[in-house]
Amino acid sequence: MPQITQEEDFPGGLKARTAERAVLDKTRYTNPTVREREWEKIWSRCWLFAGLVSDIPGAGDYFLYELGPESVVVLRDEDGNVGAFYNVCQHRGNRIFSGSPGWVKQVACPYHGWRYHLDGSLAEVPDADRFCPAITAQERSLKTVRVEVWAGLVWLNFDPGAEPLADYLGPIVSRLEPYRFENMLLAKHQTVALDANWKTVRDNFLEQYHVDFIHPQHAGFVDCCNSINTLWPMGHSATVVEGFVTNSRYRVPEEVPEPLRPFLESLGLDPAAFSGRVPEIRAAVQQRKREVGDLLGHDYSPLSDAQLSDVWQYDIFPNTFMTINPEELWIFGPRPHPTDHEKCFLDKFTLQIPAETGCDEAKGLSLHPALCVSRDAERPEHESFTRDDVLAGKHSLTITIDQDIEYLPDMQAGMRSRGFDRAVLNADEVRVQHFHDWVDAWCADD
Repeated sequence: MPQITQEEDFPGGLKARTAERAVLDKTRYTNPTVREREWEKIWSRCWLFAGLVSDIPGAGDYFLYELGPESVVVLRDEDGNVGAFYNVCQHRGNRIFSGSPGWVKQVACPYHGWRYHLDGSLAEVPDADRFCPAITAQERSLKTVRVEVWAGLVWLNFDPGAEPLADYLGPIVSRLEPYRFENMLLAKHQTVALDANWKTVRDNFLEQYHVDFIHPQHAGFVDCCNSINTLWPMGHSATVVEGFVTNSRYRVPEEVPEPLRPFLESLGLDPAAFSGRVPEIRAAVQQRKREVGDLLGHDYSPLSDAQLSDVWQYDIFPNTFMTINPEELWIFGPRPHPTDHEKCFLDKFTLQIPAETGCDEAKGLSLHPALCVSRDAERPEHESFTRDDVLAGKHSLTITIDQDIEYLPDMQAGMRSRGFDRAVLNADEVRVQHFHDWVDAWCADD
């Protein structure tokens, strides 16, 4: 059975697809002038996931968001408001903050000592009487960046005239609310540097055509062949893959595949009981999760049975992926390199439900075998590393993403070859086409 694709328009008549189909010429991945247009037309106008509101719980707490040539400080003020400002002093342009996250009592430029309140307004200028005309807070306060918080996630937009985040996301907001991301805790924060254009990375996670070939372990716990894709305006899309099943292209095994065993055991289900009954596992897991959730005090009631067992991925234009299980969320995506169009950074935030409501060691039960983060735990360090570190086994973003990372620079290198001119896509790569349709739509002349 092939994948299914459906289109959903936004209220107000905004259509899911553009009239023109993008041609995936290799120059969109290799031409440096493309980067400049994307910066002005996409990165400077779209809503961008920047970080977690949990990283700024109190007044003076801050973190930095680095994108291309820009650095933005996200900061909570004395009134509890979350603000965002360009990380640049209004005296002579020195960057104020380095490192992330942190805490300050007052924002102070280390170069000449200009000081700002936590709301970004200018507070003090050393030797103010030496300036003529006089320095005023109205003219020399920190420059703001639009910021919104949704579901515990901080979003930025460099365009002061952009539509509200809720309008940009459309029905995605209501679809994701039942997961209650704001109640999840950060388990890992990772960044890997890659020799690949950001769109090369983006394309990889927008299709499952490659899964059978570089992710063979998936055959034992998901069925990517029968996924359902949804396309929305703005360039957003989604896919859902049935979990706790086996790949429908192959014979159903008699015994429980190895990848499923720890999940069954953590729920108190005996894998041996499903010998010859592997197709029954998905429904059994759905029922058992509700039973164990009630026992441990974790409320699954807002979620459907399919949401308890299946893998849902939401792709928010331009660069944010959310791979969602009810107990664990991956937020990941590529950021363009500040100077090299054939390099990027892949960030990954791993969030989980608290171990306090997801595990009971005394009873030997856990809603997910990988749950590891407690409400009392300190924030995990931000790990930054290279592809070589991944290949050497020094760092891992999970076996699946590690396998992708191994191939991505080779994809980028191949696009520079005289032997390749443009990509050709099949029907199961429809989200790739949709994404590039909207890259072109955003980059079109106004």
